Amino acid sequence: MKQPDIAKHLYISQATVSRLLKKAVAKNIVQISINEPENTFLELEEQIKNYFGLSEVVIAACEQDQEEQIFLHIGQAAAQFFSATMQQDEVIGISSWSESLLSMVNHLNHNFKISAKKIIQIQGGIGSLTVKKHAAILSSKLAKITHAETVLLPAQGIFGSTKAKTILMDDPYVKATLSQFNEITMALVGIGPISLAKLLADSGNILTKAEMNTITQKKAVGDICLHFYNNKGKPLETAIDQRIIGITLDQLKKIPRVIGVAGGKNKTDAILGALSGRLINILITDQYTAMRILQSIAPKLQIKK
Repeated sequence: MKQPDIAKHLYISQATVSRLLKKAVAKNIVQISINEPENTFLELEEQIKNYFGLSEVVIAACEQDQEEQIFLHIGQAAAQFFSATMQQDEVIGISSWSESLLSMVNHLNHNFKISAKKIIQIQGGIGSLTVKKHAAILSSKLAKITHAETVLLPAQGIFGSTKAKTILMDDPYVKATLSQFNEITMALVGIGPISLAKLLADSGNILTKAEMNTITQKKAVGDICLHFYNNKGKPLETAIDQRIIGITLDQLKKIPRVIGVAGGKNKTDAILGALSGRLINILITDQYTAMRILQSIAPKLQIKK
């Protein structure tokens, strides 16, 4: 990897990279050599990155194409990437309701040498009280690790009616959090598959049967922060949008780095949709999901399966 590439990946200047490398070599901290890395997927990462025009793709090695294994390994990979690329005084947005992000936070080293400025919860907790607490704990734990201020979103992610949402939108604490979304420099988001039974259960039955049927009829493949989209990544307008409090997809697209952390058979279509719509610009996933993505785009890349 050349110095300009290192600078781009770490979001620092090339001059800083050069200075740090010279210093590290002089102190015998770094030795310049070429080794074939184990358990890496450089070619696969590059193919997916170039096809979708992403800033970065990180593929985690995984023993099995199994949910628990995937959560574990992409969590580790996301923690390493986050630790290597977070900048001093970064303003970080994090969505709630994501096992992948929880795994990432749980794998972070607590000895951070630099500090983020704020950790902002960009999606309210939904469903049961336990799930709502999980949303706040995820943001608070990341803030503690990165020595940052916690900015919580004290609201449900989705309301039972537009009237209930309108009332809470006037809450000064909610307004204060929403007004800080434009400061975010890095967003960490999960990518959800379309499983209507799971959506109903996780939402605490706030979603109606008619709304779930609409989601199906509009051919939704996934959601990011409760905003549904099709296989091209085009946002789908539904009545649910009028009952959500949290970041919008338009706001998300304005953030310099949007890191999607997701993997698994049931999420492949959702990830492909998010990539096609450029809803994220950095992907952290597992080797099996990456291969499924490659197989999906292979005809266009003229790659033999």
